[in-house]
This record gives sequence, structure tokens and C-alpha cells, in this order.
Amino acid sequence: MRNFLVAVSLLLLSVSATTDEHEEDASPSSVEERLQPFGKSCLEGEDCGTAAPAIAAGTGNGLSASEIYAKYCTACHETGVSEAPLLASDQWDERVEKGMDVLFTNSKNGLNLMPAMGLCMDCSDAELQAAIDYLITGEE
Repeated sequence: MRNFLVAVSLLLLSVSATTDEHEEDASPSSVEERLQPFGKSCLEGEDCGTAAPAIAAGTGNGLSASEIYAKYCTACHETGVSEAPLLASDQWDERVEKGMDVLFTNSKNGLNLMPAMGLCMDCSDAELQAAIDYLITGEE
């Protein structure tokens, strides 16, 4: 029985010590602040208030357009998941008609299910544009 009491005492001491080290403010306003969503999703055509801040250009990764496509783009643009236009298909036509500036901005900042920068966060603007051109034509 003595061993049991010693074990329980040690457990209570360790819980007490851990709680003191990592104690958080439990006030209603603090809890509410911690429960706020990290960001806000906005779909094209919805009025979502102010525009999201522009994503800064990466410093470049030295990959060619086809290498960027292979590393970052194939998961969606090879399969057409979530209506992603396929590589070098006529599905790009309506996007290109909106203008390359719009296409670049949407690719850089993300749109609908397209993540910002196509997840190539270290791509420079030039590399991102080269990847977009490659996606449209299939040629470097």
C-alpha cells in the first residue's frame, strides 16, 4: 500500500508541476481568442471584404518549368482533381482569355482550391510564370 501512495503522490506532484509550467489564461476572452479561425476562405464570386494580402515572391529554386510541374503541379494538373486544367489542354483557353496577368495573380495568390504559388513557395515570379507557360503549352 505504501508503494501505491508514493506513486500517487509522485503523479500528483508531476501533474501539478506540469500545470504550473504551461498554465494558460482560462478567461472567456482568452479562450475565445484562441478559438478564432486562422484564416478565411473566399471563393471566386463571393464578396469576402478586403482582398487577401499578396504573396511575396520566393527567391527562386533553380528548377526548370517542367521540374516545377513535376514537383508541385502534377498531383492536380495530371489528374484534373477539383477541375484543375490538365497540362497543355484546351481547358486553359478560358483562363488565358482572361489575360496572363489575371492567370498569374490567381496562380500566385491562390484561387478556389488552387493553393497560393501552387505550393512552390520558393519559386520566384519568373519561375512561377515559366511553370504557368509550361502548364498551358506543355513546352519549355
